[in-house]
Amino acid sequence: MGRILTILAFCAFPFSGIAQEDAAADYRAAAESVNEDLRIALAELAALREEIAKTKPALARETNEVAANLRETRRKAEIARTTREAAEAEFEKTEEKIKVWRDEKQYLEGLLYDFRKTYQASQSLARVEAEKYLLDQTDLDSRLQLVKNSIDQLSRAGAVQVMTGEALNSDGILVRGQFADAGPLRWFLSTNGSDSGLIAAGDDLRPRLVEGTADATNIELLLRGEPSNPTFDPTLGTAVALTHSGDGLLDRIKQGGFWIYPILILAAFALIIALFKWLQLLRIRQFRPSLVQDIIDALNQQDSETALTANQAIKHPSAEILDRGIEIISKNKAVSRDDLEESLYEKFIEALPPLNRGLPVIAIASATAPLLGLLGTVTGMIETFRLINIFGTGDARSLASGISEALVTTEFGLIVAIPSLILHALLSRKVQGIKSTMEMTSLAFLNGLDKSPQKKST
Repeated sequence: MGRILTILAFCAFPFSGIAQEDAAADYRAAAESVNEDLRIALAELAALREEIAKTKPALARETNEVAANLRETRRKAEIARTTREAAEAEFEKTEEKIKVWRDEKQYLEGLLYDFRKTYQASQSLARVEAEKYLLDQTDLDSRLQLVKNSIDQLSRAGAVQVMTGEALNSDGILVRGQFADAGPLRWFLSTNGSDSGLIAAGDDLRPRLVEGTADATNIELLLRGEPSNPTFDPTLGTAVALTHSGDGLLDRIKQGGFWIYPILILAAFALIIALFKWLQLLRIRQFRPSLVQDIIDALNQQDSETALTANQAIKHPSAEILDRGIEIISKNKAVSRDDLEESLYEKFIEALPPLNRGLPVIAIASATAPLLGLLGTVTGMIETFRLINIFGTGDARSLASGISEALVTTEFGLIVAIPSLILHALLSRKVQGIKSTMEMTSLAFLNGLDKSPQKKST
């Protein structure tokens, strides 16, 4: 490459004739050197091409192997991706199936739980006691066993089933014996044969003998599978039990809770006041209008003693009004009508408080008793909802106290209010009649004196 540059340099600048020959020689030498370098470069190129040609098949094979490996890897990756997507889809399907199975499991558990409650409620107390270990369990096997037992009972439906257990006798003593179940009915016979009869649920949910249904001979035949005619109650012992479970007045009062006592106190006050008021009004007797005319005639004849004697025969508050009029006329025969009317009106006003005394208390009782009953109803319903929140609605016995308080207080409130309202109306009517008689008597007295000869002459 340096020689080529030297030649080019010599070609670019002019030189003298002497030096041209030297330059030409140098040029030829440089050209030969360039040619030699070219031949060497061509030889190296040929050797390199030959070497490349030799290595090209191996490289091609390696490239083909890499390409084949790449294609295989891509195929495997595609297969893995497809497998992963299929696995994910299968996993989603499996999750959905598991969710469905879980829902079905919960549904079946709910059905079995409801079946367990229904089964326990429909079975006899003896069988419930015998299968208590199954009823208390919550696992699936125990619930399925209850289903099997129910199917077995259905297969034996029509036959009398005998079981051993315990029941409470009439004295409340737990005795051991045998139960005979025949459909919804069940009988019990103690081991010693002293206690027998139909079975009902006691207060503590234990089997209890129903009084009045003892029939040891027929129950023993029934237990042995022989024909018998035991005591039968279509109400399953309820009718017999009701004859011994009637609530008395004290029991009913106890069921009413706290608010029953204010109602009873109010009723006692109203009754006592109404009784005294009635006795007070019974002492007031109606009188004939002719008595008033006799008094007026006696006063017109200036005979005060006769007027007072006639007035003493009147057993009525009007007698006090007439007595005041007689007194005023006796002292001053020339008294004016207005003065006499004012005096009689004062006596009329004085007689009103004793007549009205006690009636407001009876009116208050008639109005307050239903409100107290309603208050007891509200508190009873609050207690009922509190028990529902604790125990639920499955056991009605736990709700009986709140319902009894709600209903009994309303019942007693109405029992007190209705008679109090009637008594108040009757007594008020009678008092109003007495007031009217007093007014009419006063008016007749005044009018009779106005028509007297002395008044006219005056």
